[in-house]
Amino acid sequence: MQVWEFLTYRDYLLSKLGAEGSRSGSRKELAAAIEVHTTHVSQVLKGKAEFSQEQAEAINSFFGHTEDEGEYFLLLLLKDRAGSAKLKARYNSKIQKMRDARLNISKRLNVDNAISEKDRERFYSSAVYGATHVLCSLPQYKNTESLSEALHLPKQRVAEVVEFLLKIGVLKQEKDQLFPGPRHVHLANDSEMILKHHINWRMHCVSNLQFLDKEDLHYSACLSISNADAFRVKEGILETLKKTISIVGESEVESGYVLNFDFYKLVP
Repeated sequence: MQVWEFLTYRDYLLSKLGAEGSRSGSRKELAAAIEVHTTHVSQVLKGKAEFSQEQAEAINSFFGHTEDEGEYFLLLLLKDRAGSAKLKARYNSKIQKMRDARLNISKRLNVDNAISEKDRERFYSSAVYGATHVLCSLPQYKNTESLSEALHLPKQRVAEVVEFLLKIGVLKQEKDQLFPGPRHVHLANDSEMILKHHINWRMHCVSNLQFLDKEDLHYSACLSISNADAFRVKEGILETLKKTISIVGESEVESGYVLNFDFYKLVP
């Protein structure tokens, strides 16, 4: 469940941690992360105590909240800690504004099918955006926790990436699970961002070599051949690429791969 769906921070935490007596160990992990005893966590969830703002910020880190999610969670906490009806109403107003802004994003996705130049620039600023998009098409990567483990990135960083991809419609969320969304990001060969795109994935390839797998394909060579044969090689590669794209378009989704004419698993 996302924090935006809740109007009290206790209800949100109960949905994340489970009811008292659950054996997930989440309450104990949270208590350790914010440096309190598990009894204090239980007291807060029962409404007999409150977390401090500092503890709430530590909870943001524990769950890997994005900047907006963290701000919203803090507002929920401040509302429940408010000592007067007037102050509580002030925080409620801020909470509603954030919820309305969130709703407006969802509405905008249903109308606007074009991804802005600014969003494309961010998408192609790092390979992690494309990698996250691909992984979410696989059944084992449907939340930030599994994505964080697969990508070897902090949960907060992955949460921010997911938040952005949801915002622009490249991902969608259904029942707490992530799926590829209705929009696609495509770069033409003459785009100013194409160089950055190629560099990102070649840097990813270099990093991936430390996880070398015998089933992966990496080939590097420095060649001297005739101009005519160089043309034939290029034509052969392009023909192979054309066939490959055709295969990919009709293939069922089972694993993620990267193709630079290095061909290797996205997640080792």
